[in-house]
Amino acid sequence: MRSAAWEIKRLGEVSAINYGYTESASTDPVGPRFLRITDIQNDRVDWDTVPYCRLEATDLPKYQLANGDIVFARTGATTGKSFLVADPPKAVFASYLIRLRLIDKKLLPEFVSLFFQTAGYWKSIKDGASGSAQGGFNATKLGELSIPIPPLPEQRRIVGILDEAFEGIATAKANAEKNLQNALALFESHLQSVFTQRGEGWEEKPLADLCDIKHGFAFKSEFFTDGGDYVLLTPGNFYESGGYRDRGEKQKYYSGEIPDGFVLSKGDLLVAMTEQAAGLLGSTVLIPESDKFLHNQRLGLVIKKPGVPWTNEFFFHAFNTRAVRKAIHDSASGVKVRHTSPTKIGEVAVSFPTSIPKQRAIVSTLTDLEAETDRLASIYQQKLAALDELKKSLLHQAFTGQL
Repeated sequence: MRSAAWEIKRLGEVSAINYGYTESASTDPVGPRFLRITDIQNDRVDWDTVPYCRLEATDLPKYQLANGDIVFARTGATTGKSFLVADPPKAVFASYLIRLRLIDKKLLPEFVSLFFQTAGYWKSIKDGASGSAQGGFNATKLGELSIPIPPLPEQRRIVGILDEAFEGIATAKANAEKNLQNALALFESHLQSVFTQRGEGWEEKPLADLCDIKHGFAFKSEFFTDGGDYVLLTPGNFYESGGYRDRGEKQKYYSGEIPDGFVLSKGDLLVAMTEQAAGLLGSTVLIPESDKFLHNQRLGLVIKKPGVPWTNEFFFHAFNTRAVRKAIHDSASGVKVRHTSPTKIGEVAVSFPTSIPKQRAIVSTLTDLEAETDRLASIYQQKLAALDELKKSLLHQAFTGQL
């Protein structure tokens, strides 16, 4: 509980709130630095990379940033994002930012900056932005927000406690992120080594010698639905590193007539032949269930040729090696959306053991390693989520007088 010494005031009562300057950015030093939304990354600004802008000397006092100013993104995907300015060079702020400058000397900028990280603040931003035709948050709305204000000594105590705690949380998150990336790299490293450190009994051949790749069917969009018995596969169902993913609410189903030969079976291998999103071209999927998934256009069904030593599970991994993915990507053409073809994919060379038992043994090892990688990744993701919750909890305690 907050003590009686705490006050509740609107931000408009305790600060001056202004919009930024409208001008084009320049890489040439034609004036002061010109801080934009995109210059604020990971809660910091690298002033050496911030561009410049032309500005009349008489306008400089109106827009110049000072120590203790807080700037906000007022529009776009980062609406509500804030940054506490500390020891800036000669700089002004751009028009898509709002600047808050405290006029109440009983308020610490560091304390107010912490308020802009609370769950209550972000709920206000979300509610205010959703009611706007532009999806932004203007200076008037910002000024109407209320902030709980304890006496200055209490503000200093809260800032000191949270600064120390957040520094520890940031260090812990950085370690967890590093461990997460190491866990994900573990499988990738082993996969590459399998195909680059081959032993006896391996061959290298173009895919056209080993398999055929069948085009999918152009299902009619008039029969696309949000639910049903048949899932309409798209490259969006592929993970960048390979594997099937459910698109959730974005998943499309099909209710129209389905031609013979385009309902997939469990274990079928498909390759994405278009770059629907970055990194998806050439990725593969093993169909997880029979009589549910439809073979859509832009996806190639990989069918082994008679007499070829081939298991879909092994070649799923072969397709996802760096060398094969690069070769498929290089085979593609197109400006806005890159795409390739069965013929071009057929020219890509792959290495493989000619023994089916050897292929299965490699798949078994990779499956076990992938499961361990997923387990480790899950642990580190849980740690990251717990650290985020800890930060939210500390902020809640601080602004409700419980810290």
